[in-house]
Amino acid sequence: MSDNNRAKFLGYKKLKRFVVEYEPQGICLEYEQDKNEKTKELELPEINNETDLEKTTDDLSKCDKLITPSRKVDLRLILARIQVAKTNESKYAVFKEVKGHNDKVTCVAMTKNGDKMVSSSADKTCKIWDVKTGDELYTLDEHDEAVCCIALNKHGDKLATGSLDKTCKVWSTETGKCLHTLKGHKDTITCVAFNHSSSVLATGSHDNTCKLWNVQTGQEIHTLKDHTGPVVSVTFDLTGNHLITGSHDESLAVYEVKTGNRLHSLTGHQGAVCKVLLSVDGKYIVSAAMDNTCKLWDFYSSTESIECIATMEIGSEITDVTFDPKGQHFAVALQDGSAKVYKTETQESVSELKGHEAEITQMVFNPQGDKLLTASKDKTVRLWNAQTGEAVQVLEGHADEVTSCTFNYIGDCIVSGSQDGSCIIWQ
Repeated sequence: MSDNNRAKFLGYKKLKRFVVEYEPQGICLEYEQDKNEKTKELELPEINNETDLEKTTDDLSKCDKLITPSRKVDLRLILARIQVAKTNESKYAVFKEVKGHNDKVTCVAMTKNGDKMVSSSADKTCKIWDVKTGDELYTLDEHDEAVCCIALNKHGDKLATGSLDKTCKVWSTETGKCLHTLKGHKDTITCVAFNHSSSVLATGSHDNTCKLWNVQTGQEIHTLKDHTGPVVSVTFDLTGNHLITGSHDESLAVYEVKTGNRLHSLTGHQGAVCKVLLSVDGKYIVSAAMDNTCKLWDFYSSTESIECIATMEIGSEITDVTFDPKGQHFAVALQDGSAKVYKTETQESVSELKGHEAEITQMVFNPQGDKLLTASKDKTVRLWNAQTGEAVQVLEGHADEVTSCTFNYIGDCIVSGSQDGSCIIWQ
C-alpha cells in the first residue's frame, strides 16, 4: 500500500507519539487527525521476562494501522523497557555525579522517557542534563533569585520554574530557550503545575494567590484570590477541569479552571497545609498539614460538597506525602526521619519505615508501586519495601543534606539532589 493510499485508509491519521504506563502496563497512542490531537489505548498483553517481544510487536502493529513499519522500531524499544521495568530487581550504584551548581540543589525532575533530568538551585539557575552521559546540556540562567520549584509537562518538552524573584518562566527542554516569563505575583512562587494536556499552568505564591496561565501564549487566564495565606501546593485533576490548592490558611480549595470559580473550600486542618495531591484514579485527595495530621477526601463523594473520610493523627510534623502509581496506597514522610504507608480505601496502616537519622525531605514511589524512595537531611537516600517497611538499600554519596529525589519512568534509574550543589545519577 502506498503512503497516499495508507493515509486515505487511516482517515488522514498520523501517529505523533507513544505514551507509556508501566504500572499498570499500557500504551496510549497520541495521533493527529484533521489537525486535531486525539488519543486511543493500545490493548497490551501482559509483558514479563518470557514475552517474545518481536512477536508481540508484530501482533500489535497488525491490530492498529497507526503503527506503521517505521514506528514498529519505537514500539519494540518501548516493550523492551516495560519488560525491564517488570523484571529488574537489581540494586543501584553511583553512575554519575554531576556538578555545576554554585549553591544547594532545590529540586530534581526527569522527563517521562528518562533521557533528560532537570535540577534547580538557590544559585538562581536550572540545568538540564543528559541522563545517559551526565553531560550538561543547558544552563537556564534568567531568574534573578533562587529557583524554588519546578514542573515538567507530560511530554517533557516544557519546563516551568518558580522563583524568589516573583516570576515563573516556561522553557523548552529541547532548546534551553525561555518561552515565556510570567509576571504578576507579588511574592515568592512556591509551587507550579501543568495540566494533563499542557495547555494551562498553575502557579501558587506567598502572596496568597494562585494564577492560571495559557501555556501557549503566556497570558494570564485567572487570578484565584480566595486563600488568606500562602498557596504552597497545586494539582490538577486528569481532565484538567479542576484545580486543587493547599494553603497556609489551613484550607484546601477546588476551582473550576474554565471560569476560575471556587467550587469547594475544604476545612478542618488546625495547622498550615503543606501539600495536596490527587490520586491517579481521581477518587481521593490527600492533604498534609502542620497540625501533624493527614486528611483523606472523597473527591467524587458529592457535587455539593467534598467529604473528609478520614483524619490520621501522625504524631510528628509531616514533611511530604505521596500516592503510589495506582492510588491504592499513600505514604507520609515525617520530620523525625520515619515514614508510614497506608491503604487508601481503608486507611489501614501497612508499614512503618525507620532508619533515617534526620528529617525526610522528599519521598516517591517507584513506577511499580512496591518500593519507596526517601531523601533525607542525614545525607542519604534510602530504598524501602513499601509493604514490609524493610530497608532495601542505603544510597550514600552526597556530602550534605539530600533535598530531592526521583525515579525515571521505568524505575531503573534514580536522581538525587543535595545541599552540596551536586546531583547523583544512580543506576
